[in-house]
Amino acid sequence: MLIELPRRLDRTSVNELMSLVIDEDRKPKSKELIFDFSQLGFIEPAGITSLGNLFEWLEIKKHEATIFYPKEFGHKRHCPIKYLDDSGFFLKHLGYLLDESSRVRPTTIQLQNITYDNSYSWLKGKFIPWLSEQIKVKEKTLASIDICIGEIFNNIRDHSFEKIGCIYAQHFPNKNILTFSISDFGVGIPHNIRKVKTELNDAEALELSVQEGFTTGSTKRNLGAGLHTLIMSVVNKSKGSIHIHSGFGILNANYVNDSIKITTSLSSGYYPGTFLDVNIDTSIIIEEDQHDDQEVFVW
Repeated sequence: MLIELPRRLDRTSVNELMSLVIDEDRKPKSKELIFDFSQLGFIEPAGITSLGNLFEWLEIKKHEATIFYPKEFGHKRHCPIKYLDDSGFFLKHLGYLLDESSRVRPTTIQLQNITYDNSYSWLKGKFIPWLSEQIKVKEKTLASIDICIGEIFNNIRDHSFEKIGCIYAQHFPNKNILTFSISDFGVGIPHNIRKVKTELNDAEALELSVQEGFTTGSTKRNLGAGLHTLIMSVVNKSKGSIHIHSGFGILNANYVNDSIKITTSLSSGYYPGTFLDVNIDTSIIIEEDQHDDQEVFVW
């Protein structure tokens, strides 16, 4: 079965790719898949995370996935194949770099799978030191970001029952934006919520999942604070945005006119699990760090 990647692979088009490969029972549509990267013209960090998760999942399912890519690439400034090669995607799934000069870019953290049990050590040992160096702030200033990403891991685990997720992050210094995305192919948030609210569609289930105090009681830790707290931290405090796609449901939380605006919709494409894309305004973090450095004089 031939799968042609779209010209633009972002958080909007990635669900179309998933629908080509995976059915609604979360099974591959073919035992042998050929992925054609030749038409790919642009890819976002969200696309890298989802693509990495898809190939990892196919490997776990022991389905053969062949990659066809252009032999000549990297000549354009924003070449998506070179970007993928630098992220570690081809090294991970082909066993080699397409270009021996490819390296993880300083503004990115390598595409990787993280077990939820090891997420704490990854945050403390890799992500926070990397981000601290990127935006030139003290690690203690990033405590809220640390907690925020930890909540993402906890909530995906609680709702999906998977033990592993895929993550990729990039800092855009010229825009003062940190973007990171996490994906797994568990049962998804709507599936879990319908255990207690059977009448809800996927979009309605996502909307309920972020309401303060709501809980499915799926774990002792799931006390109804996770996703609501995450949105308050990322969107309200950091003036950022959150995009969640699970099943056919999509939820967007944005900072608009000094308040949080949440919108939900049903997608024509199916995401087999949970995908979160988070954007944070790093200038606010820098301001906090500078404020902490100011000395208080008592006269």
